[in-house]
Amino acid sequence: MTTVALQPRPEGDLTAAFAYLRRLPGMDDAAVREAVAALVAFSVDQGLSLAGVHHEERPSERLDIWMELVMSCRSEGVTNVLVLSADHFHHDPVVAAYMREELADRIRGTVWLASEAAVTGQPAQAVGADDHDR
Repeated sequence: MTTVALQPRPEGDLTAAFAYLRRLPGMDDAAVREAVAALVAFSVDQGLSLAGVHHEERPSERLDIWMELVMSCRSEGVTNVLVLSADHFHHDPVVAAYMREELADRIRGTVWLASEAAVTGQPAQAVGADDHDR
């Protein structure tokens, strides 16, 4: 499921972004709303215009939502994806890192983790399609 535009489409210096949110174990509807609010706040902090959030209602939708996200990015020319934390990719850090790099490559752009900015107090480190050799 994808929510529609949360903020106006980009104008001027704002760059469009989509967000990806996997419903983690124990996340109820209130937690999902809080997560979306955190993604909106993060997009503002990064100077990005959040065009929509791709999120799954059930784990069985993961592949469909993933492909919908990639196709939306490609068709809309969006090269930024925001994710709250690596856990939203996978619980195994190695698999999560691979998925993050794979997504950056598929969208030919940048994947931002909001949790990195929150922990360090610094701007988020983005992984882009050309960062595979890190």
